[in-house]
Amino acid sequence: MSRLIRMALVLGAVPMIPARAMACAVCYGDPNSLQVQGAEAGVLFLLGVIVTVLLSIAGMILFWILRAKRIAETVNVSAPA
Repeated sequence: MSRLIRMALVLGAVPMIPARAMACAVCYGDPNSLQVQGAEAGVLFLLGVIVTVLLSIAGMILFWILRAKRIAETVNVSAPA
């Protein structure tokens, strides 16, 4: 058996072992523990980063659209008729 196939079989079998299939300490433990609060704070922080980046990209696109319209109006007004 090749090494790659053997590794794929092992990695495929590990989740089927009942002890490994149990939830992690965050999901299985106390919902008021510091570990859970830290995980929730981390998720909220990363969500804030993603929203900030996406809003920045949307703002830049909106700026480009408005700038293109302004330049097009300037070119149309100054063009000789």
